[in-house]
Amino acid sequence: MALRRFGIDLSPDQVEVWARGEGLVIQEPAVLARQRGNGRPLAFGVAALEMAADRDQEVELSWPLGVERLGDTGAAEQFLRQVIFRVVGRLLFSRHELMLGVPAELSTKSRRALLQVAMASGARMAHMMDLPVAAALGAGLPIAAWTPLPLLFLLPQAAQLAIVCHEGLLSHRAIAPLPGSWDGEMGLAALSQAILDLLLELPGPVRAGAEASGLALAGRGLTLAPIGDRLAASTGLAARILPDPDHCVAKGTEVALARIESLGAEGLLYLR
Repeated sequence: MALRRFGIDLSPDQVEVWARGEGLVIQEPAVLARQRGNGRPLAFGVAALEMAADRDQEVELSWPLGVERLGDTGAAEQFLRQVIFRVVGRLLFSRHELMLGVPAELSTKSRRALLQVAMASGARMAHMMDLPVAAALGAGLPIAAWTPLPLLFLLPQAAQLAIVCHEGLLSHRAIAPLPGSWDGEMGLAALSQAILDLLLELPGPVRAGAEASGLALAGRGLTLAPIGDRLAASTGLAARILPDPDHCVAKGTEVALARIESLGAEGLLYLR
């Protein structure tokens, strides 16, 4: 039986699965519908939202994925289990390998819970990588170089900022959502200050390299171009939007699996 490989973007807003040789096979809201009372999982994604809209259904919705920790560990485990079963089926010996892309700030406890679910699905191997590294890899940035690359990943309800360098992260932080939108005055001010603060944490020569690289933007649910223009004006960093900004994380997780396959242990990315 051929080994199937899947990269999974576990962002708080939606889950995306990129299959080797097939491309994007799942793109669903990261929401789970459970039976009210006993918590039994019923559906995820659009099906969960439709089920909740049916007043005859006794269901409750949960958005279990988070940036720093899982909003509901039990619901997150049920959610990931349903996602994996959607793409690999319920066969015990399905021979699949998984790469999970998660927010860089996600706690060790939350990471362990998700990896346990991935391995319990019958996976031959399950890996995990930080979302900013996956985004840079999926966009084709030269992450193996020592050149520091500032990267901002924006979602309507969350933002992640990181300095990607040599297949890892020099520094990173989550930016808490504010009233309004990221393209409003308060949101842009918060993003600009976070970028400048992160640069100040770097040693002088490294900071100069990051400033020369400019700011890379990815994300979804927002119009990135005007946000990039205004951040460039406020921070002095040239800003560019990464190719396929909506799906670069899922794509990067699959690319990471391909590198592990071709290079073996020596090709492992910075995974923790």
